[in-house]
Amino acid sequence: MKLSAIIFISALSAAPAFAADWAREVNAAGLAAIEIPAAPAPLRAGPRDGQNYSGAEELLIKEFAVTEIGMDIPELEVMSQARYGDNAFCFEHALRQALFNLLENYSEPTSPLARTLDEMGVLEKPSKSDLKKARQKLLAGLNKPSALVAIVRPYKQNQPPRGEAVEKNWIFFFRIAGSPCWAIVDRSGEKAPYVYGVK
Repeated sequence: MKLSAIIFISALSAAPAFAADWAREVNAAGLAAIEIPAAPAPLRAGPRDGQNYSGAEELLIKEFAVTEIGMDIPELEVMSQARYGDNAFCFEHALRQALFNLLENYSEPTSPLARTLDEMGVLEKPSKSDLKKARQKLLAGLNKPSALVAIVRPYKQNQPPRGEAVEKNWIFFFRIAGSPCWAIVDRSGEKAPYVYGVK
């Protein structure tokens, strides 16, 4: 008898011992008893999570003390838009201008600050005290997990309703207390930044 035949016969005689360690028989009752866990909820990327462009995260945290807002500002998109020819300044400066305008501009009736003043019952020109309270309320709304800031990409979702082009403007989409708004910052710096929402 050849050596290979001896090894094969030895392996067959040892099979019952190995079979004891094998998995159980698969049948319908066994499959029905298996519990498959639900998929985990997607992780929300905030300023402290390191999943967005670090310059945006740092600016939100250090300059505006906003740590809870959801973010959609990928580094690759920032770098791509930074190569547009009309850029007179960097992304961080554009985001800073957008946030300042968001917290200062109440001349546009659909802007978040104008709406906040309206909710407070301020119908005429606001006093310094009214503006301070409205800004604090708006900043608190930005600092919630339900809020969002995103960089608008060319021809993708969250396009501004007035048709401003990403190629000519840094455009930021915000969702504050469930209401969308857009901050538009001219890349050339020739036009003043502005912010508006929907009616």
